[in-house]
Amino acid sequence: MKIFKFFTALLFGAFLSAPLSAQDKDAKIGTVDMQKLLRDYHKFEQTAESLKGYREEMQKQNVARAEAVKEIAEESRKLQKQAEDPALTREKKGELFREATGKQEEAQALQNERISWIQRKNSALSEKANVEFSGMRLELIKMVQEVAEAQGYDFIFDRSGASGANVPILSYAKDAKDLTAVMLERINRDAPAKTGEEEKDADKNK
Repeated sequence: MKIFKFFTALLFGAFLSAPLSAQDKDAKIGTVDMQKLLRDYHKFEQTAESLKGYREEMQKQNVARAEAVKEIAEESRKLQKQAEDPALTREKKGELFREATGKQEEAQALQNERISWIQRKNSALSEKANVEFSGMRLELIKMVQEVAEAQGYDFIFDRSGASGANVPILSYAKDAKDLTAVMLERINRDAPAKTGEEEKDADKNK
C-alpha cells in the first residue's frame, strides 16, 4: 500500500512538473474544498439533525431496556436473599432459589437481546448516514462539474480529499481519457514471454 501511495504521489508530481505543450499551457486548473462544501451544504445540517434525533430516540429506548434488565436482576437478588433465611424450610428455600435462578436467566436473556438490539440499531444508523452523505457528495461533485464546465476549467482537484500520500483527488477533468489500457501495455512491455500453458490460463481468466 505504501508503495502504491509513493508511486501515486510520484505520478502526480510528474503531472504538475511536466513540460506543457502549447495547448496545455492554457489549461485552467482549480481546486475545491469538498469537505467544507459538504459541511456548509444546506442539506447537511438538516440530515445531521435528523440523524441526531434518531440516535437520541434510540438511546432513550436503550436506557429503558437497561432499566428493565436491572429491575429483574434486582428481583433475583432479593429472592436469593430471602432464601438465605435460616427459619425457612428446605422446600421453601429450594422454591425461592429456583425462582431467583429463573429471574436471573430472564435478566440475562433480556440483556443479551438489548445488546443485540443496540448493535442492529447502530449498524442501521451508520448505514443510513453513509447513504445520506454519499448522496450529498455525489450531488456536490455534479455541481462542481457543472461550474467547471460553465467557467471553462480543465481540471478541478479536491484539496481536502487528499489520499494517504497527500495527493489531491481529481474531481473533474475536461474530456478525460482513460489511459488504463495504454498504461497496462506500457508497464508490461518488459514482462517475460509466457509459456503456452500460461497463455491458455490467461485466456481463460479474461
